[in-house]
Amino acid sequence: MKKLIILATLFLGFFANAQETEAEKQARAVELMSKKVDITVDEELFKTATPNAYVSESPKAVVMGMYVPENYDNAKKKLGENATAQDFEVTSSGEKEINGIKVLYMYGTSEAEGVKLENKIYCYEVDKNTCLMLIGMLEVEADKKYSDAIDAALNSAIKKQD
Repeated sequence: MKKLIILATLFLGFFANAQETEAEKQARAVELMSKKVDITVDEELFKTATPNAYVSESPKAVVMGMYVPENYDNAKKKLGENATAQDFEVTSSGEKEINGIKVLYMYGTSEAEGVKLENKIYCYEVDKNTCLMLIGMLEVEADKKYSDAIDAALNSAIKKQD
């Protein structure tokens, strides 16, 4: 399961690595990535792995969130670039409204630990220099209750920020 979390973290972490090497931007990236994401997860199905990552061992599943130091337009560009770089097969992508907020989305499949996974990735603007990235990964053919729980968790985090 650690490999799934690593895969999700790598997918999201490219935003911080793509930043300029200025000390201030690096410090901001570290600060944002450690910031707690307000997300509601079904604790009967998922266990906390890190403060912003939740896992299920069987079926293999991950729900994760991370603030990234990126504006919305750059996030949109990088999300598309990252999909091809991570051997991620995109099945659908674009923008849509969730909970009254404009959200980038990308759905697709990937493989980790020899398991084929369905992936949902959301990104929305928190402020002009920050986005919140959300990812849900689930073993293909897992029980629908896990898919529903991932959807509910991801949607719970999509809200106006204070």
